[in-house]
Amino acid sequence: MIAIRGATTISENTNEEIKTASIELFQEILLQNNLEAKDIMSIFFSCTRDITADYPGKYVREYYNLKSTTIMHFNEMYVENSLAMCIRILVLIDDTIIDREKIKYVYLRDAKDLRKDLNADIF
Repeated sequence: MIAIRGATTISENTNEEIKTASIELFQEILLQNNLEAKDIMSIFFSCTRDITADYPGKYVREYYNLKSTTIMHFNEMYVENSLAMCIRILVLIDDTIIDREKIKYVYLRDAKDLRKDLNADIF
């Protein structure tokens, strides 16, 4: 099994912001890793405590029709002065689909600052 990480941020705690950012992040993970939604085994989302309007995975599930993909949500651990309004994702795929050395992690919007070492020209 291979895990692909990513994160994004929202500008306000609304259903529409959560929906847009979550779908954008998942789409970019698929695109950057040359994957299809059917390749995904499980998805784990975590959100900072200031995101309470809705579940990010709900929108990804609906948009991609992921009826049999396991999706779980968790609260992100609170750390003083950490990035606010942040949605993180962990996507699990079978290790026969992609070479582990070719995995691309995706960090968008203000979450780019979490992994400056990984972000070149994405968004």
